[in-house]
Amino acid sequence: MMETKTQSRRDFLRNTLKLGAGMAAMSMLSPMMSAVAEEEKIPFAWVPTAAPCRLIEELAPAAEGVRSFKFTTDGRSCSKNVTFDIVGKEEYVSNVKYEGGCNGGCQGIAAMSEGRPASEIIKTVRGLVCRNKQSGSSCADQLAMGLQQALMIIHGTPCPGCDTGVCVNEK
Repeated sequence: MMETKTQSRRDFLRNTLKLGAGMAAMSMLSPMMSAVAEEEKIPFAWVPTAAPCRLIEELAPAAEGVRSFKFTTDGRSCSKNVTFDIVGKEEYVSNVKYEGGCNGGCQGIAAMSEGRPASEIIKTVRGLVCRNKQSGSSCADQLAMGLQQALMIIHGTPCPGCDTGVCVNEK
């Protein structure tokens, strides 16, 4: 029985020394660990798989003075694509339809866009972010990007930076 008490005291002392050595090592490593942790705090940055100008296609003309487009979203919203018409010289938006996305939200965006100038819609909804804030976009923002690209096609404006393979659009 005497040996058991001696043994447990030895184990206690050994474990205490291990604990002390571990705490000393941690106190030395702590500044290094916090520096590493700070370096890992990189803000979320989404990198598109395709330039926005490569995500839009002009559809066959529906009627005189109407230009129809299909914009495939860039993957940062629930919707897969959005189709819309731009009407006349005033460039009014009409027939906005989403594939995918939140049904009520997309219907609301479409209804509120009907008959408004494309430039006004772009100014109003460009940069809006959905509840998934890390995506950095929303169905409304995707419509604005599509409208922006459509206007560039209508006006014959080349997408800046596309000659280098990187499309740079202004917000």
